[in-house]
Amino acid sequence: MTDSEDQSSKERVEEISVTEVSDQVLQELSGLFSSREGVTVVELVEPEDITPADIGDSVNVVAENDTPHDMESSEPENVVIIDPSVEEILRSEPIDPLLNGMAEDAGTLVVIDDDLDRVVIVDDDRPDPTFEERQRRSRRRERLQKVKWLKLAGVIVASVVVVIALLASPIFAIRSVTVEGNVYTSKKVLVAVTKTLKGASVFTVNTRRARELLLADSWVSDVRITTRFPGKALVEIAERIPIIWYVGDDQKARIVDARGRVIAVLAGWPTKYLRVAGVGPSLEAGAVADDVYRAAAQLVLALPDELRPLVKSLEVSAGGELAMTLAGGTFVRFGPPNDLQNKLVAVVVLLRRQNPSTLAVIDVSTGEPTVQIR
Repeated sequence: MTDSEDQSSKERVEEISVTEVSDQVLQELSGLFSSREGVTVVELVEPEDITPADIGDSVNVVAENDTPHDMESSEPENVVIIDPSVEEILRSEPIDPLLNGMAEDAGTLVVIDDDLDRVVIVDDDRPDPTFEERQRRSRRRERLQKVKWLKLAGVIVASVVVVIALLASPIFAIRSVTVEGNVYTSKKVLVAVTKTLKGASVFTVNTRRARELLLADSWVSDVRITTRFPGKALVEIAERIPIIWYVGDDQKARIVDARGRVIAVLAGWPTKYLRVAGVGPSLEAGAVADDVYRAAAQLVLALPDELRPLVKSLEVSAGGELAMTLAGGTFVRFGPPNDLQNKLVAVVVLLRRQNPSTLAVIDVSTGEPTVQIR
């Protein structure tokens, strides 16, 4: 072999020595040619280990002096050059060339799902460069929103405090208290109520406390307290109405209203109300008497005007039966305190038909009136 031929062979060896080809190019070549038929595989070796004979046996080399005619007439041969470092890659499945561009991204993982015929690209965990800025802006907006609500709450609280201070100021204090409807209400209770109301603001006065003081009096049935701008208060009292009275075991008189409540305990005996003869329980003021006394009071309230002047007194027997004595001496027996309205109607009708002075006893305890003539 001459020196020129030896030099030409070295140049050709250098042309096919591709040990410096990058892995990416090798992968693309393997993907393009691995599925084609008639591929000649040439293993890369070091340039110094290649001889011209080995080159002639493996690859058809086109010399520089070959004419285009010879090149066209010769049949091209497919050559795949395999580097030992990527031999394992070529043995595996070919890589889709469309994904090679994606693989260039250092932080991208490409997953090919054969069953679903899809490609899933999972990005790496590198943060978005604008993420922290967006977070700072979001936190700043939240802080501004909190400050806004705190300022609003402060304004509201301050306004409420100012309003309360104005309403409770002495400018609107109650200076006069007027009481109406009191006859038997305790003077001591009225003084306590007046002290509770005077000096308090018409807007913040504790009328509930004043009302409780008045209702504690046994004579008081109901109370209404109103304030008038700028400094007045009106107390309206509804007192209980006394109907009957009876003598207790302690020989003191108990005055009873229409609901059977004892509204007063007196040492003397009143003359303005009808007496229930006999001796009853010694109850304190404010207590409720037995049902028979409540029935007696309701009977008195139901008396018609033509009969009321004729009634002298009422009686309650030991068995709890109710009776009435007329001024002419006629005794009316009502019996148990039930169905008193119908019993009273029967008595009124009978007295209209006959002269009471001729009647000794009228008995309506059974519902059917019977009489005893004198």
